Amino acid sequence: MKVSKKYLIFTIIAVVFALAINGYIIMHSCLHATASGKESNSVAHVVEGVVETFSGDSNTINDSNFAAFAAFVRKAFGHFGLFMVSGLLTSMAFFLVLNPHKWAKYYLQIIIALAFGLTIAVITEVIQLNVPGRSGEFTDVLIDYGGYVFGFSIIFLILFLVIKSKNKKAPSRND
Repeated sequence: MKVSKKYLIFTIIAVVFALAINGYIIMHSCLHATASGKESNSVAHVVEGVVETFSGDSNTINDSNFAAFAAFVRKAFGHFGLFMVSGLLTSMAFFLVLNPHKWAKYYLQIIIALAFGLTIAVITEVIQLNVPGRSGEFTDVLIDYGGYVFGFSIIFLILFLVIKSKNKKAPSRND
């Protein structure tokens, strides 16, 4: 099926961004525990500043609770958040690449996109089993995949509404 130049450019951009976020996720799963911890703590300190600004209390997060806060930030941003972005970008890329092909029905696009997300979640945790100081955890696979499915769901909902809107505007064959 022939696609417009604009569609092709948008598809290439989506694929590049999807590859970039998934490459970033895989690269970070390969980091040694010390480097990963430094990055997590850096992000946690930034989030700490935001929390304290909005709470108006400069002691909301202190030495006694920072480790627990940093662990939450790592799970929320490093696992769920990054995989949510992956779900958004990767699902959009799969849709744009597969949509012009008649053999790639919507249900097949959904299966491929969701299987890819689960595969990346499992791969990153398996990688961490082999990195000094890191551990691959089943709960992290669930958090990762939950983020991915959330991002996928946002894209799926948007595409569903756009397609439904286009079908409403198209004249019916009975007219």
